[in-house]
Amino acid sequence: MFELGARLSACADFVRRGRIPADIGTDHAYLPIWLVQTGRVPAAFASDINEEPIRSAIKNIESHGLSEKIKTFTDDGLDSIPPHEVDDIMIAGMGGDNISAILSGGEWLKNRRYRLILQPMSRASRLREYLFTNGFDIIGEKAICEAGRLYTVICAEYRGAAVVYDDSDIYSGRLDCSDPNAAALLKKQAGILLSMAEGCAAKDDYSGQAHYIRLAEQLIESIQGGISNDKGKGSI
Repeated sequence: MFELGARLSACADFVRRGRIPADIGTDHAYLPIWLVQTGRVPAAFASDINEEPIRSAIKNIESHGLSEKIKTFTDDGLDSIPPHEVDDIMIAGMGGDNISAILSGGEWLKNRRYRLILQPMSRASRLREYLFTNGFDIIGEKAICEAGRLYTVICAEYRGAAVVYDDSDIYSGRLDCSDPNAAALLKKQAGILLSMAEGCAAKDDYSGQAHYIRLAEQLIESIQGGISNDKGKGSI
């Protein structure tokens, strides 16, 4: 038995017990191995675009005696994943644009049967925008810190129509601002938005400047509200 890092542990927490997950871009297959080994799921799929990670994954799967429970594929995205055999789709450790591109290749994901568990390394706002505009709603989101870096893990399900959202939802997602990691991540995002505002001002785009300043202020207000609510909980 081994322990997962913070990023993969957060992903594992969103996987539904007893369902069949597929880990896209599995690398060493640590996540599906852990899920099967702990009994959270009965079986799993693991795929990666490159041969070397798949060889490493197969070796790890075999060493844990799980060859009959975890199937592997060398594949770019979702092409080899059998839709009728999986329930939860996990994609971790990629940029938000790359994750969006993979999801766009799986039209069959637009079904309430499936749960998406996504951990973008960058451009989380672009990923959220893709999800909202394609009928997926974020039902859970958690910020985590690993090796001194902040990340978010997004859990989404299909709702059938474009989700109503505004720009602040793209940047804040469904993070709980009373969580210190979430507050730190949103503070960082607010700083990025203020830098974008400065870039607009340098181009005399004052409407753009005002837009990004307003979004940054909304994030800061959310953080302050979350801190205030957390203090209130502690005083009860």
